[in-house]
Amino acid sequence: MITTGLTHSPAAQTEDQEIKYETKEDHSTLSRDDFMKLFVTQLQYQDPMNPMESAEMASQVAQFNMVDLMYKNNTALEGMANALNTSASVSAISLIGHNVEYKGNELYVGSNGPEPFYLQIPAQGMSGCKITIKDASGIPVKTIEMNAAEPGTRLTLDWDGTDTQGDAVPEGTYHVAVEAKDFNLNDINLETWTTGRVSGIDSSEDGLPMIQIEEGPLLKFNEIKSVQD
Repeated sequence: MITTGLTHSPAAQTEDQEIKYETKEDHSTLSRDDFMKLFVTQLQYQDPMNPMESAEMASQVAQFNMVDLMYKNNTALEGMANALNTSASVSAISLIGHNVEYKGNELYVGSNGPEPFYLQIPAQGMSGCKITIKDASGIPVKTIEMNAAEPGTRLTLDWDGTDTQGDAVPEGTYHVAVEAKDFNLNDINLETWTTGRVSGIDSSEDGLPMIQIEEGPLLKFNEIKSVQD
């Protein structure tokens, strides 16, 4: 901390040395320029008959150098963050028109049938599961039984896009509900991964890109697991 011990009145301080604040909140912080003005003012108004001790002078010079280094580091980090945001935006734009995989339980059925849908088996394994596919109104259209799977297995949902009568379901978004059990017949939760086509890019408050899925959600860039095509 800089201590001045000045004997002059505040009025003796020149206008160009005065520290001005635009808002009340600024009083609670000390900028690099504020620190420099205080430091120079201390040197200017110290008592010539009682000069600052060399150890104290060295300490305060070190404090100033530390503050200066911190500001330079902050500037460098801000530049790196801006560069990363720009790089992420460029990468996100390149995803437009491609199918991507992301965590979710919504499954889109288009003109070519259902998009790929995956189930990740947890560490305890799975003795079997029942998958219920529901339409936008929550009405079940198809039930699929799946057999046992070893721990860590990644399964693909085998659905041809037909209902219980064998008729093709209308295009649209469907909900996939999974009821699974481990080998001790205890209920377990499976991670479900779905796919969708990227239709556009938006931006978030922090400057990072957001991925718009066609007929689907708006995702953060880091929520994309992989690019399908």
